[in-house]
Amino acid sequence: MRRVYLLIWKWLSLALLSAGAQTINDSRLIVETVVSGLTQPLMLVWLNPANPNDFLVIEKQTGDSLPKLGTVRRVTNGVVSAPLLTIPVSSMSWEHGLLGIELHPNFAQNGYVYLFYTEPFTTAGRENQNRATRIVRYRFNPSTNIFSGRQSIWTINLADNAYHFGGTMRFGPDGKLFFITGDHSRTDCITAHEYLETNWSTTRILGAGGIYRLNDDGSIPPDNPFASHPDASIRAMFAYGIRNGYGLEFDPLTGWLWDTENGVSNYDEINLVHPGFNSGWRKIMGPDSRNHTNPRMCNQVFSVNDLIMLPNAHYADPKFSWLRTIGVAGMGFIRSARFPADIRDSLVVGESNNNSIYRFPLNANRDGFDFSAFPELRDLVADTINERNLLRWGTGWGVVSEIKVGPDGYLYVVSHLAGKILRIRPVNPPEIIHGKVTLQGRNGLPLGVPLTLQLYTGSTLAQTITTTLDAYGKFSEQVNAPNTYTVKAKAGSYLSITIPNVAIAPQGFAYRELVFTVNGDINGDDVIDDADLLGVLFAFGSSDSAADLNNDGVVDDADLLTVLFNFGSTGG
Repeated sequence: MRRVYLLIWKWLSLALLSAGAQTINDSRLIVETVVSGLTQPLMLVWLNPANPNDFLVIEKQTGDSLPKLGTVRRVTNGVVSAPLLTIPVSSMSWEHGLLGIELHPNFAQNGYVYLFYTEPFTTAGRENQNRATRIVRYRFNPSTNIFSGRQSIWTINLADNAYHFGGTMRFGPDGKLFFITGDHSRTDCITAHEYLETNWSTTRILGAGGIYRLNDDGSIPPDNPFASHPDASIRAMFAYGIRNGYGLEFDPLTGWLWDTENGVSNYDEINLVHPGFNSGWRKIMGPDSRNHTNPRMCNQVFSVNDLIMLPNAHYADPKFSWLRTIGVAGMGFIRSARFPADIRDSLVVGESNNNSIYRFPLNANRDGFDFSAFPELRDLVADTINERNLLRWGTGWGVVSEIKVGPDGYLYVVSHLAGKILRIRPVNPPEIIHGKVTLQGRNGLPLGVPLTLQLYTGSTLAQTITTTLDAYGKFSEQVNAPNTYTVKAKAGSYLSITIPNVAIAPQGFAYRELVFTVNGDINGDDVIDDADLLGVLFAFGSSDSAADLNNDGVVDDADLLTVLFNFGSTGG
């Protein structure tokens, strides 16, 4: 086993050495270095959604003695702080350490920072081995740089594991905390490694090998797909049958979850993860029809009928896979109006083996990829190097652990072993206005709610932007010209609000959080009057979405009361 770890380190070192200058296969774009000299950076989070120059970054394993330390540093205007927080971590292989960081959606109010790490033994001689995997929550004060109030959120009590911890965490549009973790090395073809989550037992529970969905305090939501199961670790699961993965991302335009999953030597995957997804490991990797097997799968060929299917579980083939593994890693959607329309909202995926990043255009329904330009990929598998490189978007990126859009609308990439954070941006970036909308009193996701922005210079209307909100309530749109605007914003059936002094510099951006409080404008004339009251009365008892003001699925007393309470109100 030690020889395997040494080979992994040798391979990673070669990958690092071969990672030269980063390139991007689009002459409209350039690559910039944001910060370098970090020690094994993995992920970053911005402290202010309007400031791209102030973020926390985690370093996986630092120090020369045992136990190694995972560190959290702050980068402000390119200056890297001393460690603000250190956590002892196991370091048995390169997959151990401080593996994930995520901010609470209401971080500005509560200061919550979530960290995912492998906890070491304290016994002398075992400090590099893990005794558990933990998610903990701190309060961070940006004014003092102090972390405090540590709380335990989730613990996986599996010890002495070499690899497959995952570590990526994301808050979904529903406000729940999702995280991915692998099978914690329970991969051998022996009875001791037969578990429900790896599709080999109906009764033995591993407590790992899936995607989990929790409330922000670590409790289990009652609407999870396996909420009726007697074991808490299964009740907490959103998906299972996952060998290991680092990419975990919600598509803002649908609210659907995607992941990347690592194969053994064949069939790395990209998956669309609906609730109750069974990804198939340790019986299926890659498309079921390919009948792939390997020693970790007992050299047997299995099918969907051989999987352990919990109530509410379902299997689906990968949306894409690579016949020869690439060490698929971080992923992110280009949800930004900074980028040209032909690449905006596509999926970018990083890897470990070939120092490349790949761009995947999505189909119209965003439930798969559009390979109309690549007939070789219509079987959804890259079988050769040439097929793999059809989607290559850039080279020299090293081990890519995270890809995400920053507050400035540019695409940030963490190059793990190179110790860098890089940024992809247009050569001539357009001005944009972007932000997040809150619709008070409305249930469900804001996905698809219409938003109109009228940009005024003085009393002159300079531009009208018509768009819709994504699943997080966010928007991103280009502005015709730099200026200082007064913005009149209207969302759905809410009365308009006015935002003064929105300054957008040349090639710059403005970020605004818009809170709409007065609902009931059914006909969209920016006043709540008799027409809106009649609209509710005529639709009463139906599911008419226009009159269902609180979005609970039925036009009822609550909607009528909303109109009556706000009757006579006007926008502005």
